[in-house]
Amino acid sequence: MRMNHGKHGRLRLAFAWGRANAKRKPLSPCPLWFIFFAGFRRSASIFIVGVVLLAVSSSTAQAVERDLEGTVKISGGEVEVVVRHKDGRPAAGVQVRLVYARQSTIAAAGTDSLGRWVSVVTRPGPYEAIIEADAEDDNPLRLPFTAMDAGAARPFPWSGSLLGVACLVGASLLCYVGVRKPVGIGLLSAAGIGLLAWGSWAYWLKPMPAVLPPGPDVATSAREYLRRHDVKPLSEPLERLLADTSKERVKTQSHPLLRKSAPDFELHDHKRKNFRLHGRLAKGPVVLVFYYGYHCNHCVGQLFALHDDIAKFRELGAEVIAVSADPSEWTRARLKQYGEFAFPVLSDPGNKVAEAYGMFQSASGKTPDDLRHGTFVIGREGVVHWTQYGYEPFTGNPTLLFELAKLEGRLPSAK
Repeated sequence: MRMNHGKHGRLRLAFAWGRANAKRKPLSPCPLWFIFFAGFRRSASIFIVGVVLLAVSSSTAQAVERDLEGTVKISGGEVEVVVRHKDGRPAAGVQVRLVYARQSTIAAAGTDSLGRWVSVVTRPGPYEAIIEADAEDDNPLRLPFTAMDAGAARPFPWSGSLLGVACLVGASLLCYVGVRKPVGIGLLSAAGIGLLAWGSWAYWLKPMPAVLPPGPDVATSAREYLRRHDVKPLSEPLERLLADTSKERVKTQSHPLLRKSAPDFELHDHKRKNFRLHGRLAKGPVVLVFYYGYHCNHCVGQLFALHDDIAKFRELGAEVIAVSADPSEWTRARLKQYGEFAFPVLSDPGNKVAEAYGMFQSASGKTPDDLRHGTFVIGREGVVHWTQYGYEPFTGNPTLLFELAKLEGRLPSAK
């Protein structure tokens, strides 16, 4: 049965419902605080767990990103660096820096989707491709290489661009004069757009050359370095030089190898001829020189000074040996350009021998390679008797001759 309360009936029901509810006790605030606290605690737990998972995933991703390996390919002046993960996947978006002579960064960019980074160098010499997984990478991957040839600076493709503009202008003129040949007009327009697109890619999108400012002539700079330091060829006879007590002799620096056996090594020179230290020591003492390479005018200046006075070293039965990490091909090209020295110039790939003598320390974290100049006087018994090392080459040939004469019993006071 349907009940119809009418307007007054509905009012009475509403009034009764209100009175019944008014008699109820209000809800206690304790359950509300408990519910809030429980919800907050649960949210906080979820938040903390999320942060931990994010940190773990980030560190895992970072560790995976740093699990990289790279190769360098050189063709003329074009340098291609390929970066991959250890599992063979291309490493896209990895930062690559190109450094010349361990001194100046000349180019930097990220790898493409195939893990490739291409640049063009405009100066031959020693380079290093530094691969960094991220901006905070403490242990970047370093790939040293030497560019024997240099690419020319990129010219603007004027011929193709002008031809493209001419095609577009021709198509516009045909339309203007009312020539009804849509196929010809379309072909001209397509050719013009294609030529302009090719010119844009060739100039702006193709890898830009890593342009270095034109370097001075190494030989001229080396001679200027000697002139500034007042280093001149020794013109006096050897006996008079050794008897001259007015010139101060430079004392040896402390070194872990001082008064100890010199590490033996076998390297080849620019003519691919092998040279072993202990084999040469059987003939007489050796002056062993570690230099940065033929890109360093200070280093070449030291070699020039030794070359100028080589006759006096030979009077004492001594041999001068120069060692650097330059590949033998690079050294051969530089010696052909500037002239050969009267002593062996050896190639030490990776600075392994320099490291054995404490003149090289490989990079660690953000600390770059530490390479120093070093000059060692080694007696014919194979012991290091005198050394000078640092970030500038030693050019005091009178001191070297004095130390050699002392080892050989050739000092005037010894007679």
